[in-house]
Amino acid sequence: MDNPSPGAGPPPHASARGHGDGDAPASGHALRAWLVRRDPGLRATKRSVRAAVLVPAVFAIAEYGTTNSQTPLFAVFGSVSLLLFTDFGGPLRVRARSFAVLWVVSAVLITVGTLCSTNAVAAVVGMAVIGFLVLFTGVVSPQAVAASTAALLTFVLPVSERAPASAVPDRLAGWVLAGALCIPAALFVWGGRWHDPLRHALAAAARAVADLTETAAGSGGVAGDHSAVDRSLGALREQYEATPYRPTGAGPTDVALTNLVSRLEWVGSRALAATAQVPPPDERVRVEAVETAAADVLRAVGDLLVSPDPGAHPQLATTLRAAVDRLVSARAVATDAVLAALVAGVGATGARTVDSATDPAAALGEVDPTFPVRMLAFALEMLAEVALDALGTQRGVAHPVSRAADTLRSFARVAAGHLTLRSVWFRNSLRGAVGLAIAVLVVEETTVQHGFWVVLGTLSVLRSNALGTGATAVRAVLGTAIGFLVGYVVLLALGPHDAELWLLLPVAVLVAGIAPTTISFTAGQAGFTVLVVLVFNVIDPVGSRVGLIRVEDVLIGAAVSVVVGLLFWPRGAAAALGRALGIAYATSASWLAEAVDLVARAGDGSTSPEGIAWTPERIAAMAAARRLDDAYRQYLGERGAKRVPQPVITRLLTGSARIRLTALTLDGLPDLAVPGGPAPLPEVIRARATVTAECASVESWFDRFASSLGARAPEAPALPPVDDRLAPELVAAWDAVCRAGRREGVIAVLRLLWVEERMADLRVLQADLATTVTGVATAGSEPAG
Repeated sequence: MDNPSPGAGPPPHASARGHGDGDAPASGHALRAWLVRRDPGLRATKRSVRAAVLVPAVFAIAEYGTTNSQTPLFAVFGSVSLLLFTDFGGPLRVRARSFAVLWVVSAVLITVGTLCSTNAVAAVVGMAVIGFLVLFTGVVSPQAVAASTAALLTFVLPVSERAPASAVPDRLAGWVLAGALCIPAALFVWGGRWHDPLRHALAAAARAVADLTETAAGSGGVAGDHSAVDRSLGALREQYEATPYRPTGAGPTDVALTNLVSRLEWVGSRALAATAQVPPPDERVRVEAVETAAADVLRAVGDLLVSPDPGAHPQLATTLRAAVDRLVSARAVATDAVLAALVAGVGATGARTVDSATDPAAALGEVDPTFPVRMLAFALEMLAEVALDALGTQRGVAHPVSRAADTLRSFARVAAGHLTLRSVWFRNSLRGAVGLAIAVLVVEETTVQHGFWVVLGTLSVLRSNALGTGATAVRAVLGTAIGFLVGYVVLLALGPHDAELWLLLPVAVLVAGIAPTTISFTAGQAGFTVLVVLVFNVIDPVGSRVGLIRVEDVLIGAAVSVVVGLLFWPRGAAAALGRALGIAYATSASWLAEAVDLVARAGDGSTSPEGIAWTPERIAAMAAARRLDDAYRQYLGERGAKRVPQPVITRLLTGSARIRLTALTLDGLPDLAVPGGPAPLPEVIRARATVTAECASVESWFDRFASSLGARAPEAPALPPVDDRLAPELVAAWDAVCRAGRREGVIAVLRLLWVEERMADLRVLQADLATTVTGVATAGSEPAG
């Protein structure tokens, strides 16, 4: 029921009940609020509770059902790796397939690791090769990233705990037991995916934009209230920035879900522009037809997004494709009508004239009133394409074998492109492999009792920059020492009482799983150390010496990590992200300039017959975008304090995407001019030169902005002024071609008006980016937390 108001007194029965009875619910609410604040969606909490039930159960079956120590050891650590270290995304069938692949691959790794464990050279070389392959595979698949820690653990444990080949069956028995009990639980018990909230936010935003366009279609093509769309797009941005891991990789399904966010924001901005302008009576029917078709596409996208498994429901994709076909048809009708009206009216008394001599946007609205709604349709076509890719329903891939072959080719192509020291992912994988190999070498050349902890300490501590590695090393050793102290006190208090250790085991698993997310990395290390102390004392009771040994071994592993971090990549992912952002902005601006040049030269035979050409500038911009995606993933995976706030980073990423989308829009403009026509009028030549100069100014600003992103405290360049000659010259060119009856001139000036409309949008983006960079500079002047 409702709580009493803050100023009201206690209920009449409160004094009779006393204070104690009301404290428990209040404490429970406070605990839940704290968990929700620290663990949004309670993903880590649910995962830890699930592990706290299953890990002791699997351990008990292995401990009391076998007579060797290897099966319980691999059963308990196999359970921990599957339940705490692995969290696959995707539909149920995708997650089941991912767990199956991990289970098989890990069985192979356990076998190979055991065979290598008795030979020092084989152990070191094997760790280097396996470490690099496991870490580098993450460049082509987010599922590989999610499984990397678990896969590495299943090689680190057998290779660092020496055993003869005869131990392989016992070790595999523990892994099989862990998989048989833990994989079904991971799939069916609290198996919701982390990106479900993101998909629902995407669907809600799509439906809000659909409501807007549908309202406009029923109100003469215009809708006055844009607040619902603004709120839904704001909620989408907040959800995206709160999502801890972005689903990116080589395959189109991996990349496209993230791309949907920027594409839908783009669609939203186009919808707001399209529904704010009242179309003339003679164009109203065509505008309303496009808006109605746009609403159908958006609702079909929303239905596809909220489906638990879109690949299993092909009718959803069929519905979306049919809606897109209707939208394309409506857009083509609107385009043909406006061009026909313009060309037919040249030289006639009823020709469309321009009254706005100071505002190019208003001039475009008078000349081509359906342009905003046609740009909305163009944006929606690309949104639908990305939505189909994001949800695994690509057009033209009918057979599973063909789909698998296409995916493998995509993976191979992307992996080959990253086999260079310029690749962030390659360098980080190389560092990790060398660090783990050195840790194994230390194990082989020293007398450490549990070499597994040396390698695990390296794996836990090694990050992508020396500073982060050093700070994490201190926290890892501190957490291990705290865990050892707690474990020592527990063992001292309990003595040789096996039953009490079993009772504490679920609590230790729960704390080890939930502490890294809700408290800190140090607390997580402490919880895991307590868990290890309990597990080893159940398998082979030796008292508190296990904890002390692990402190020594983690110290060795931490030292290895710090040395490797200093040697290989002292600056880390943040510096690489800054460079990738700069390159992305520079190449996107070059593509934009090239697209504007093609539009300005329309009709001389230089444009692509299909309207969209894969020019060198476009290829370079798309390649830079992929490298930026990789750098961003590395940046997100780098532990430690982030100097720049996450919303600032996402705004910078979105900004580069908007430049590319603008270039793509210009590439897709229709080219109906006839090559070989008469020379353009002087007014058209002047207008073309002014628009080209305006674009050069925009490109120059983005180039200087790109250069500033590599600095620790970047400063945005001064915003370029708008050329006062722009609007008058465009209007003069339009009037000149209309008076002269130059139909090819009408098309040329119309395309210049289209370009200027896009440049105006980019000038707004420049102002937003200038403010964003100010936030970066402010963050850079403050010490990292």
